[in-house]
Amino acid sequence: MAAHIYSASPGGPRGDGGLSSAERGEPENGIWCCYTHGKAIDSESGSFYSASQLKAWKRLHEARKGAELTGIASDAYGLVESIKVAAAPGTLAGRTFDLGMRNIITGPNASGKSVLARLIASVAYPDYVADLSQRVDVDIAVKWFDPRTHDVSTRGRSGEVRHVLDGREVPYVARPYKTILLSLDCFQYKGGVAQLAAMFDLSVTGMKALIKSLPETNGIVKDVQVNGNRIEWTLAIGQRVVREENLDRLQGSVSAAVLVELATAHARHHARVEPTFLLVDGLFGRFVDSRAVGSTLDRLETAAEHAQVAIISSMQEAIANIDSWSIATLDAARPAGPYNALNFEVHTKANSGRT
Repeated sequence: MAAHIYSASPGGPRGDGGLSSAERGEPENGIWCCYTHGKAIDSESGSFYSASQLKAWKRLHEARKGAELTGIASDAYGLVESIKVAAAPGTLAGRTFDLGMRNIITGPNASGKSVLARLIASVAYPDYVADLSQRVDVDIAVKWFDPRTHDVSTRGRSGEVRHVLDGREVPYVARPYKTILLSLDCFQYKGGVAQLAAMFDLSVTGMKALIKSLPETNGIVKDVQVNGNRIEWTLAIGQRVVREENLDRLQGSVSAAVLVELATAHARHHARVEPTFLLVDGLFGRFVDSRAVGSTLDRLETAAEHAQVAIISSMQEAIANIDSWSIATLDAARPAGPYNALNFEVHTKANSGRT
C-alpha cells in the first residue's frame, strides 16, 4: 500500500513540508508499506508517525533492499534491530529487546536501564562488558544492518571479552555502528572544550567546530564564543538571554538541553555517513516541568534526522501518552546478592571514560 509522507491534499496529515503540489506527488514523497501500517500512517491526523520517521523508514528499507539485490551497499545507513540478553544483572537476563528508530527505555531505579544502554553501546565499546563481567557473567547478541545484516555475540567473563561476528570469532568488532552515549545523571560539566571532546570521543578541533555550529540549528543556543579551552554560551532561557561559561551553574533542565543539542548535532552529522545510535541516559530526571518531556521528544525526533535514538528514563508517568516512540519497560530488579543492577549503574556512570 502506498502512503504519502507529506500530505497530498491541503490540511492533511503532516502538512505539506514546504513542497509544491507536484513535488508531493513525486515518488520521493511516497512510502510503500503493508495495509495495516498504511492505514495507521494517516490515522489521528498523522500524529502516530512523523515525516522524519517515515523518511527514515523509507531510507532504511531502500538501503537494505538495494544491498540484497545488487550485493553493493550504496548507502551507509543502518539500524540496530535488536539485542538479546542471555546473561546480565537485574531483570535483563532472558529478554530480547526489539529496537526502532526512536526508543524509550523505562523502568524503576535499579531495573537495569543504564546497563541495557551500555550493552547496546558495547559492540563499539567492549570495555562496558569487561567492567560488568568483573562482577557478573554477560552474554548478549546484537543484530544490526549497515545495510548488510550482521550478528555479533559478546561474552564477558571476569573482565575478558570475546566476540563472534557473523559466525566468526574476532578480537574486536571493527567499524560497527557509531554509538554516542550521553549520561547526564552523574556528569558534571566544568566548561571546557577538552572535557566535551573526551565525553563525545571527538578531537578537540572537531568539538570546537561542532560547538560553533549550534546557533545555526537550534533555538536555545543563540551564540557561542570559543577561546582556547574556554566556552562562553549565550542562551535564550524563556524571556531572558543568559551568558555563562559553566553550564552546571544553570538549572538542570537548561544544561541538559544544551548537552542534548550538542549530542544530537554530533549524531546527526555521523548518521549521514554511517549507522549511528544516540543514547541519552537520565535526561528527564533533570526536568522540573514534566510538560517539557513532549516538546523535548519532538525536538529529538526531528533534529536527530537519520540517527537512531534511545532515551533512558525512570519517569514512566511522563511518557505514558507518548505514541510515536517505541517503549521498552523494565521491571524492578530482583535481589542479586551484594551486587545488583543499581550498583553497576552507579559504578558505570561514575567511571566510564568513553561515550
